Amino acid sequence: MSRLTQGIKIIALWLVCLPLHADELPVSVKAASVLLSPARCVALHQGQMCYQRVQVSWSSSVNDDYCIYQEDREEPLRCWQQQTQGVMEFEFASDGSQQMQLKNAQQQVVAESALEVAWVYKANTRRKTHWRLF
Repeated sequence: MSRLTQGIKIIALWLVCLPLHADELPVSVKAASVLLSPARCVALHQGQMCYQRVQVSWSSSVNDDYCIYQEDREEPLRCWQQQTQGVMEFEFASDGSQQMQLKNAQQQVVAESALEVAWVYKANTRRKTHWRLF
């Protein structure tokens, strides 16, 4: 038997056995997601605070304790005990984009999603000066 054939058989056997041991995979490999609606907050001018009511939906393939965190805050927005999914709403207020993170009981980030801040009018970094003599 050639090395190539032997390698292919080993990989095929590993792929067949993988679903049987999915519960032993690290949390980061398991399916978890965070969905934000809306995922973008729009302010009128660049640098202004953007205010938006945001719905956060999360799900995980593992039943555990989970909390939703906003990137720049130490305290969770909300926590759930022994759940695989959850929904919440919160008032977003920021002048820049933020990551929303789903953390498990061990404080590991298992999923995250970006809440982007956009502007209708961007700041003009170069101002034109018009001189008139007459």
